[in-house]
Amino acid sequence: MIITSKGIIFSMDALIAFVIVLFILLIFVFSVNHQTDKITQNVGQFFLEEKVMLIADSLVKNYNEENALLGACVIDIEKKRVKSNEINSANFSNLKPIEQDSFFVKSVSYQTNTRKNKFIIENRTGECLVVRRFVLIDGEKGFVFVEGCV
Repeated sequence: MIITSKGIIFSMDALIAFVIVLFILLIFVFSVNHQTDKITQNVGQFFLEEKVMLIADSLVKNYNEENALLGACVIDIEKKRVKSNEINSANFSNLKPIEQDSFFVKSVSYQTNTRKNKFIIENRTGECLVVRRFVLIDGEKGFVFVEGCV
């Protein structure tokens, strides 16, 4: 086998091209791995956000005698329905813990121009998210804050 100078140069060019292709594939694999990690984190954050928003919506749009966390709205007896986004502060005395899988509600609080109150439901730690909803509390404009954790 006779190796000419043209053959050696061609072999070196092919070797360099092969190394460059392998390097590009390595960068591609690292990029895909990084994107997969970000998607996994986003799914976990979406789960938390969805659960906290569902609890906050239930709190300001429903009425539940057993657990005010599932509904604390004022009932309109004449129309036989609840008044959405209108809450009686006395209903907050009946807050009970809710836990589903690893999700739990840590606290619920409300704030108006004249008062501020916070109710701790569970005294645990975790990755938490607070959702704020605009409501009427005893006829006063204010906000309800629901803090849920995973």
